[in-house]
Amino acid sequence: MVEQERPMVWPALEHYSDTPIFNTKAVVQKTGVPAPTLRAWERRYQLLTPQRANNAYRLYSERDIALICWLKECIDAGMSISHAIALFRHLNEEQKQAEPAPGMPLLLDGQATLARTLTKPAPLRKPAARALQLKETERPVEPLSSLQEWQNARAASLQTSYPAIYDMQLVKLRLIEAFEAYNEPAAAMLMASMLAVYPLEQICTELITPTMWQIGEMWEQGQASASVEHFASSFFRGHLNSLFQVMSGAAEGPLTIVGCAPGESHELGALMLALCLRRSNLRVIYLGQSLETAGLLQAIHRLSPALVCVSLTMPTYLPELLHLGRQIQRLAHSRPIFVFGGQVFQQYASIIPQIPGIYLDGGLKEIVSRLRYMLYDHSVHKN
Repeated sequence: MVEQERPMVWPALEHYSDTPIFNTKAVVQKTGVPAPTLRAWERRYQLLTPQRANNAYRLYSERDIALICWLKECIDAGMSISHAIALFRHLNEEQKQAEPAPGMPLLLDGQATLARTLTKPAPLRKPAARALQLKETERPVEPLSSLQEWQNARAASLQTSYPAIYDMQLVKLRLIEAFEAYNEPAAAMLMASMLAVYPLEQICTELITPTMWQIGEMWEQGQASASVEHFASSFFRGHLNSLFQVMSGAAEGPLTIVGCAPGESHELGALMLALCLRRSNLRVIYLGQSLETAGLLQAIHRLSPALVCVSLTMPTYLPELLHLGRQIQRLAHSRPIFVFGGQVFQQYASIIPQIPGIYLDGGLKEIVSRLRYMLYDHSVHKN
């Protein structure tokens, strides 16, 4: 399991003055960000807009300083500046959509989600009763009067666990809502925010897979149509395919071919595996749904791959997978290691010993690690 990064929270810029009174030297001292970096951020991302004094010197507001501190915190946590900017803009848009109605307490991050579920503001004549209805982490936030108070509050907030828009469980629910509404832009925005914060492997195992599982269960219970499931699957497949195409893997070294068993159309598992293998800087070819046995054998003869990894979900195609494994086993030259796995073997484990190959099960990170070892071992024995 990939260790989860601590999510960044909204910097609450609305609590700070936008009066430009700090010169560049003061900002550098307060934030630790060098002046050339500030100018570069201003030029490239148009996020900082300091005003000019009569002497043409830049003047920053307390709000600017709070934003700079937030960006620096993101970078210190391992995020690139471009991802930090993208995350801020996404959170800023979420914050605008979650603006409370007059009389509604100001809520931040995950608290804004609570605000959207309320049909009317709490009665102002009974503030104590309203406060008792909120969880400890959902209490209204008092405005902060200084940058130092903001920094102290930010440090304390990182110890809390209230949900944010990029919390896995919350985003899963938001994605399902978007899929039910066939709202592709909303789903794309959610995915972009996650990709800016979390490792790809974690998104695959903790977001995409559970989301598709839940939609499948909703379909079985009559709570979602097949069209919703197809829409969600197509959405994820498109995103993963795009990532696979733009991600550069190794140009040389042992080759791995990944695809789905003959007849199998459920390809998300195989596609996620191919993507994570390429992300690990391995040489990978992805052949997609329903491999044709004869065509795959020709590709093996031509490319001499070290590994062939095949995924199967539907039990209907077990005979085809068994036939494919036996055909590969009969190859006299350049026979690759045949690896297979998939959801079907959770129900039909008794078939595993009959298939001539190596069965892999477990988490995505574990499977990638084991395949890397197989490739290494193959290279050692080959040389």
